[in-house]
Amino acid sequence: MKASFIGDDLFKGFNLVASVVPTSAIKQILGGVKISILNGVANLMATDLEILVRSEIGTTSCDGDGSIVLPATRVNNILREWASSREILMEMGDGNCLLKSGGGYFKILGEDAGRFPEIGPTEIGGFVEVEGSIISNMVSKVIHAVSMVKIKSVLSGILMMVEGDTIILVAADGNRLSVIKRKVANPSGISVRGIIPIRCLTLLQRFASDWDGVIKIGMSESRVQFVGGKVEIVSQLIDGQYPNYDDIIPKRNDKKIEIKKDDVVSALKMASFMTDEGYRVVECVFEKNKLKLSSRAMAVGETELEVNINYEGPTFKLNVNPDYILDVLKSSDEDIIPTEFGDKESAILFRAGHEHVSVVMPMETEEAV
Repeated sequence: MKASFIGDDLFKGFNLVASVVPTSAIKQILGGVKISILNGVANLMATDLEILVRSEIGTTSCDGDGSIVLPATRVNNILREWASSREILMEMGDGNCLLKSGGGYFKILGEDAGRFPEIGPTEIGGFVEVEGSIISNMVSKVIHAVSMVKIKSVLSGILMMVEGDTIILVAADGNRLSVIKRKVANPSGISVRGIIPIRCLTLLQRFASDWDGVIKIGMSESRVQFVGGKVEIVSQLIDGQYPNYDDIIPKRNDKKIEIKKDDVVSALKMASFMTDEGYRVVECVFEKNKLKLSSRAMAVGETELEVNINYEGPTFKLNVNPDYILDVLKSSDEDIIPTEFGDKESAILFRAGHEHVSVVMPMETEEAV
């Protein structure tokens, strides 16, 4: 079998699919990408047994059909160097693959494509449709709140829900929460809910960065499927019951402040320089139109900084993890972020943008002084 490809097309397709290949595969064949060519179309596929990525690439010429599994990392490196080539030739036969371009060639031993594992068909009741840039942006605004402590727990993924014409993403780790909503086309009228692994959504973001079209999203009881153009991403869902996020969002915070994003980000970042690695705490004192930030690190020193804010209420004080607040502020596209505080038991509520709220628990609070 012989086929030729445009260099950049082959590299982009192979590179996306290869990104799901595990760095240390239990089975050697899982360290490869399966290439199947049929009727002049190449189907590239890779899986780690939890996530599967497929991509179709057209050939510029083709003589015959064939399939083989090639080592992902090695071939990806070769194709990266040849990405600018007008043509890459591929020949399959006798358990190996010959790649040619620019007067040079690589002969690579492959594996039997028949041994390559596949995730079976996904029973999808219907799809919603959303622009790739929108779903990618939604992920970027909540992903900071995902738990990185307990892999496979419900909090190690992002909850995705479709209700009517609204898609909702939720991330939380026990100390913070982020929720964002957007409108979608829902021609099938489906209502779905599932917890999606972070790795799947980062792959989706990577694909969406090069795809400006519509992505179809479907979900079964155990899997989620994303389809855009000639690319498909299928992932198992995380099993478990996600906490009721609406119960976590404070409803009675009575202290309202408008934060100028750039000023607070700069001051909070500087205050974080004087915190201990194992105990990241910045004390915040809110006074009339003024925020004082202070921190100290044992055997290092201390700092106190002041920022102008829009606040007319009573003086109060609380301690925060600066990293949590910085994550929220950086995820917002707004210059001015309305923020609400309550008593010492209440979480801090940030209205980070259109249909986007974030919640952070203070590390310690004190009554108004």
